[in-house]
Amino acid sequence: MTDEHAASAPALPLVAVLMATHNGARYVEEQARSILDQQGVRVRLIVSDDASTDATLEILRGLGDDRVVVLEPGRFGSPQANFLRLIRDADVSDAAAVAFADQDDRWHLDRFARQLALIEEHGLDAVSSSVTAFWPQADGSERSQYLEKSQPQTELDYLLESAGPGCTFVLTRETFEAVRDVIAAHPLVDETVPHDWIVYAIARATDRRWRIDPTPTIDYRQHGGNATGANKGLSAALSRARRLASGDYRRQCASIARLAAALATNGTGDRLARIAPLFERSDRGSRAALRRLVPELRREPAERRWLDLALRLGLW
Repeated sequence: MTDEHAASAPALPLVAVLMATHNGARYVEEQARSILDQQGVRVRLIVSDDASTDATLEILRGLGDDRVVVLEPGRFGSPQANFLRLIRDADVSDAAAVAFADQDDRWHLDRFARQLALIEEHGLDAVSSSVTAFWPQADGSERSQYLEKSQPQTELDYLLESAGPGCTFVLTRETFEAVRDVIAAHPLVDETVPHDWIVYAIARATDRRWRIDPTPTIDYRQHGGNATGANKGLSAALSRARRLASGDYRRQCASIARLAAALATNGTGDRLARIAPLFERSDRGSRAALRRLVPELRREPAERRWLDLALRLGLW
């Protein structure tokens, strides 16, 4: 290509990637390279580190890549608090889209090319995707499993769940900035709720167009240090049961419902305001009302059955 043609060619879109790190030295270089090597786009990797005591930051700085921007490290105390810091503070003003990244996955190199094409083709405001979970084995091999996150979205799914792992999210800059405005200033934002759930709820409540792609875009690493994981098997079921019994999840659902009611632009605000108190009580009437809403509250049929049973038995 001549210099003249190169100068006239349209610039590739820039995606700002927000990565939260904490003692991630073991995997962070592999993850960072899978981000920086994305095909068909330009990338800026913006990192917020939460008091790492290992070589995480030295590894990232040692990449010698000016596309890696490390914010002033701090002490945030949880992955969601670290991501909320990134949402508030990252400079994305020249980006076409914004994505989130964990420190320990591997991204498919065509991830952004695929997701930006979906946004363009369908006039979307955001996309996420299913994932391929993988478990490294002692002999150096890997076991993998497809994790479907793309069941059809329901009217109120965002009150109980995110659109899959936040590390698969891509938002247009305009959508991200609208989400950031809420997270930065709205008094009903509950910072104990996972950041991806908050982001999805804000987008859905404000009538943004979101698609969950069945095609995996990342390899989702599973290990003992996951903040969240594949959510499969007996141990995951027991973990869900403990979460339901603790009351924390129900309180988070109430927080999301109240925030969504305050933000709603699609005519559902009054309905959401009536639903929110149902999560704050555990009497028979509130459980019966929530049981009637189960088909709208969860995407996956098995999760609907589990929720209905928990409500029927008074476990939630």
